[in-house]
Amino acid sequence: MKSLLTFVGNNDKYPFEKPGAIISILAKVKFSRVFLFLNNESYLPAASEINKYCKEKYPDLVVKYIDCPALNPTDYNLVYPAMYTETKRILEKYPEDEFTISITSGTPTMHACWIFLVQGGVIGADIVQVARSGEVFPVTFELDDFPEIQTVTAAKSELTRLARENKGLRDTIKADAVPFIGECPEILAIKKTIQRISKTGVSVLISGQSGTGKEEVAKSIHLLSDRREFPLVTINCGAIPGQLFESELFGHLEGAFTGAIEDKDGLLYTADGGTVFLDEIGELALDQQVKLLRAMEYQKFTPLGATQEIEVNVRFVLATNRDLPQMIQEGSFREDLFYRLAQFEILLPALSVRGNDKLLLAEKFLTDLNNKEGGQKELSRSAKLRIAEYPWPGNIRQLKNAVEAGFLLSDGEITDKELRIVEITTKSSVIAIPDEGIDIDGDIIPQYYQAALKKVGGNAAKAARLLGVKPHTFRARLKNK
Repeated sequence: MKSLLTFVGNNDKYPFEKPGAIISILAKVKFSRVFLFLNNESYLPAASEINKYCKEKYPDLVVKYIDCPALNPTDYNLVYPAMYTETKRILEKYPEDEFTISITSGTPTMHACWIFLVQGGVIGADIVQVARSGEVFPVTFELDDFPEIQTVTAAKSELTRLARENKGLRDTIKADAVPFIGECPEILAIKKTIQRISKTGVSVLISGQSGTGKEEVAKSIHLLSDRREFPLVTINCGAIPGQLFESELFGHLEGAFTGAIEDKDGLLYTADGGTVFLDEIGELALDQQVKLLRAMEYQKFTPLGATQEIEVNVRFVLATNRDLPQMIQEGSFREDLFYRLAQFEILLPALSVRGNDKLLLAEKFLTDLNNKEGGQKELSRSAKLRIAEYPWPGNIRQLKNAVEAGFLLSDGEITDKELRIVEITTKSSVIAIPDEGIDIDGDIIPQYYQAALKKVGGNAAKAARLLGVKPHTFRARLKNK
């Protein structure tokens, strides 16, 4: 069995659009396993993308994530003991493997530590590096004057001390490791919630307006869970035609229905061991809800055309921008399914009430674009003011589209004009004032307060978030109306 060991670097973040060093190596050499070393949880999304790419291009390749944290990735006293510890664990588990190490992805400190591990006799491995052209070539140490490296035995006591110190740093890193951007009080509370529930198996319902980042929360829950080495399978319930939903979810055998020309594994089977993210759960028809409920309850299902049940072990994370309690009252959503999937609920606030998070998100989108396209563009003062002041009715999705438009249109600094914010005007946005006037405080505002309460089932705190006011302010005003 041939195994590749490598850190995940910034050049590996977009395997589908711009293959980096790791994908270049996998394209040239056939491996049975690849161990992706992560010094920080911020690289988990990139590792997940690499995993998806490998499942599509190299279905027989096993991808494993290796948590190898170092607060400072250029500090040898932190990086080396962490790498030493994790490399030893791999050797103990896979002693017969033939190892290859990449010294292209990661920091120069990490590259040097890989060399120390090989030359110091910790691991027997070939070393390779990747040129900008994508060419992979071996690294040898055949020079007569190449210095001899101290053996591990002589440094054992020092390494033990440093490894113990790094173990403490590992816990510090994980304390703020939710890969979900935001620093406003509501988002910080959600991050703490994600940390608490990620290690459990409870089903999670993520509610919020369209474009508020529900899928990112689902990814965070998966990546911080013990299931992160297994797939995260996303299913958009609103995008699958009703007659195909059961086939997509549970799979089918050849001949099960017209057009079933071969066996097909369902998405639940694909996600075995991992997480299933069901987006737009409110779009499911009642008969589909019954079948989903049974699969959630028993972790079993029967593919179309089959007689034998398949048992899986998956965690369900679900999302909706619909008012499910209202749908239950209308008879379009099953109450038993609601209570099964809503073991724990996370309500995402609209971007309009997230304050400085607007700029944090915009800067993150711009950084990703610069890394992807090799640019160095920045937001101008006018663009930052526009981003901070605009209410963003389309939430994070609208902000991301605006930043992408600005990136494409600008030659360097992105101005407010280049953001190209697309606004939608509907009939409901045209306000008509009657001749006799209106009583805003006594009539209009109370109607919005009551409508918000109804939408969230009477929860004042949630209703306050919908209206962009503080809960105590909402309750005080409601009491006076």
